[in-house]
Amino acid sequence: MLKKKFVQSSMLLLASVLLLCSLIPTASAASMNAAPREVKLEWNGTRLPQNGLLIEGSTMIPVVLLRDSIGVTLRYEPTVKTYTLLQNDDQIDMIMGTDSINIRLNNHQWKGPNAQVINGRMYIPFTVLRDGFGYQSAWNASQVKLNFAKKGIFLEE
Repeated sequence: MLKKKFVQSSMLLLASVLLLCSLIPTASAASMNAAPREVKLEWNGTRLPQNGLLIEGSTMIPVVLLRDSIGVTLRYEPTVKTYTLLQNDDQIDMIMGTDSINIRLNNHQWKGPNAQVINGRMYIPFTVLRDGFGYQSAWNASQVKLNFAKKGIFLEE
C-alpha cells in the first residue's frame, strides 16, 4: 500500500512538472509578441503630437516626429534605400535591408537595437539619438513618458 501511494504521488508530481514546463514557452512567446506600448513624448517639457512605442525595453521614436516637431533634417536616398537624420555635424543613417534596418552613427556601425517600420512608419531607438545627437532624457515610468532634449538642458521627470 505504501508503494502504491508513492507511485501515485510520483505520477502526480511528474504530471505537475510537465504541465508547468509546457506553459513556460507559451508565456515567453506571448510576451515577445505583445503589442508595443505607447509612450508619451516630450521635447524639453513640451508634449509632442505623436507618441513613441516601448518595444522590448527600448523607447522607439517616430522619425518624422524628429523632422516635423524638433527640426532635425531628414533625407531619403532611394538608390541605396537609406534614410539619414542630420543635426549639426552629426549623422544617423538607417539602411533598409531585406529583413532589418541597420543603423550607422557618423559612419560607424551601431551595435544597439535597430530601427523598425511599424504600420508604415519608421521608428528609431532613443538610445541612437542619445549616442548620435547627444540627447538626454528623463523617464517617467508611472506616466509612461519620455522627456528628451539637447544635452545641457535641465529636464524634470
